[in-house]
Amino acid sequence: GERNETVVLSSEKQQWRRDTYNFTVGICAIVKDGEAYMTEWLDYHLGAMGVDAIYIYDNSFGDPSLELGHDLQAWHRNTRSHPLYSKVEVMHMPEMSTGRQKMAYTDCVLRYGKNVQQLAFDVAEKVGYWNSSSTSPRILDANDGIDYLAMIDIDEFLVPRGNYTSVHGVIKDYLDPYVGGSLTVNWMLFGSSNKTLYSPIPVTKRFQYRDEMPNGVVKSITQASDFGNVAGPHATNTVYGYRRTTLYRGAILENEKGTADPSLPTGALLLYHYRYTSHKEYHYKKCIRMETDGAKGCDYRTGRVITAEELERKGMPDHIAIRTGSVFDDSAWQLLSERVPKYRIYDDEAWVDYS
Repeated sequence: GERNETVVLSSEKQQWRRDTYNFTVGICAIVKDGEAYMTEWLDYHLGAMGVDAIYIYDNSFGDPSLELGHDLQAWHRNTRSHPLYSKVEVMHMPEMSTGRQKMAYTDCVLRYGKNVQQLAFDVAEKVGYWNSSSTSPRILDANDGIDYLAMIDIDEFLVPRGNYTSVHGVIKDYLDPYVGGSLTVNWMLFGSSNKTLYSPIPVTKRFQYRDEMPNGVVKSITQASDFGNVAGPHATNTVYGYRRTTLYRGAILENEKGTADPSLPTGALLLYHYRYTSHKEYHYKKCIRMETDGAKGCDYRTGRVITAEELERKGMPDHIAIRTGSVFDDSAWQLLSERVPKYRIYDDEAWVDYS
């Protein structure tokens, strides 16, 4: 049967607003035609989590007839005086190679990370992910920039758990005390909640049914000064530090590739992954628009998303198949609506989701 997990923020939970830290946290993300979902994601991480900066790599082609260069260029220009969105930088990256996520994450750390080692620049230049003679090189001094960078997508929300009220607080206990390294965060997959169509209601409000347990797949938060290179969309290699987990303080990830954590720690931080949304939205993302990882998950003979049975037969990950979700969990919505008051309007009975 269904179980409920609802978070009600007490006065103690508001402590996140007053806490100060001696390090900064940013997010690197590559986006493709995601503007319908971007504002909520930015409001959550900048407004509700207090993330210090976000760097978006726009993987859309853009509309040449508009002479904008890329889809988000006008948005970026118009938000330079906004109290939150001015913390967002946007780079156009219409690259269509299979390594575009690695390329974007690498550029993000090298361009905006703090005290990045020369070794990382050399490695990136060797594989074509960095050009030191480029017309748009790093403009920050070496000791300026962001200390810790999370590499996630705009359908992924960093949600603190237990007694933690911010991403900074988790990093303070699980990564900052150690020399170098990165911190892995497990996915928690949210299903379609039986929604069939798009609706202009926040994702964290529309989709509040998730899997019972986290998924073994992880994403990474990396200390910029120890960054070596991007191993893939889910992991980075560091120069001397370890990949750490939130299983307990000091825990080291045993997975050699850094892409999974089967111990499934849940006590401090999870990455709430709203990858499916409604059935029609997921079909569009997988089979029509295609994601930044290509057409993985679509059967072009039938024009539909591959089923769980087909995925198993092909030996592909089961998380590609859409699911409904079985456990009610509005944690992310509670955090967003409590800390960014403009979202509370969606709790009004007038906002009914008929999708």
